[in-house]
Amino acid sequence: MLKHAYLIIANQKFNQLKFLLRTLDDSQNDIYLLIDKKSYLSKKTQNELLSSVRYSRINIYHDLTITWGDYSQIVAELYLFKKAISRQSYFYYHLLSGQDLPLYSQSYIHSFFLENPDKIFLTIPSQEIYDENKIPNRVKYDYYFIPFYGRSNLGKYSKLFFKLLEHSNFELQKLFGKTRKREKDLPYIGYASNWVSLNENAVYTILSQEQEIKYIFSKSYLCDELFIPTILFKDKKFQNELYYSKRGHDLPDELQGNLRYINWWDGSPYTWTDNDIDQIKNAREMGHLFSRKFDLEKSPNIKKLISSYCFK
Repeated sequence: MLKHAYLIIANQKFNQLKFLLRTLDDSQNDIYLLIDKKSYLSKKTQNELLSSVRYSRINIYHDLTITWGDYSQIVAELYLFKKAISRQSYFYYHLLSGQDLPLYSQSYIHSFFLENPDKIFLTIPSQEIYDENKIPNRVKYDYYFIPFYGRSNLGKYSKLFFKLLEHSNFELQKLFGKTRKREKDLPYIGYASNWVSLNENAVYTILSQEQEIKYIFSKSYLCDELFIPTILFKDKKFQNELYYSKRGHDLPDELQGNLRYINWWDGSPYTWTDNDIDQIKNAREMGHLFSRKFDLEKSPNIKKLISSYCFK
């Protein structure tokens, strides 16, 4: 039996997380759940999460603090890859957020990957989006203040203060020639959605280059979207293994190569509501296996729809 590893990073909405776990519950799946250490996790809640599944083996971790935008996001993803690959060999490794949901049953998802072995599933943005987001700038500077302005509980003016400090930090780096030297040392920086499905060979390749990942990205910004394509696409073999290589432009009618339908055109990303049910249905018909992000407390009809898709 070819097994799958679901790697989930979550920080809140535990009732919705329990629903996500139930949609993934299958004897072919093992679940590795990392909950941000900043989130309070009671023993009662942990037991409820554990009891949400009957057939999957689930492992819950609560020992890493994750800050939006900084290297801790890469640390969290590598942590889960290492936990899973040290346990056993898996056919595919699926990285999800706690606000993702599948759009198909697990039997369908397993069949899909059996029909598409040796592929990797990433969403590659267009060159226009790459240039517009100034991707090399995320790496060529050393970012020192993300742990402050990346915190969700920091006030608007405090964030502005630390961003101004960061801008001054960049000017000093340019003044002393640090950015020029840094640019010469860097490989081409790839760019893709950080939510991915990877085969075992890709995961081994990423983990084998952990020291290079740390050197390139440890002081960078929004680096979780950069490290996987940067490492994998140094080898043309992985470029040829892309399931869907067409570059995306953040348009509603595009297939996203990671097969996770994410609405970037209305938000960063947009949270689906019950008014978007037709769009969710269309995403499924286009071939997406998952979607994000959801708030099921405010969207009971979406929960019913997902239940009809997943519990068969």
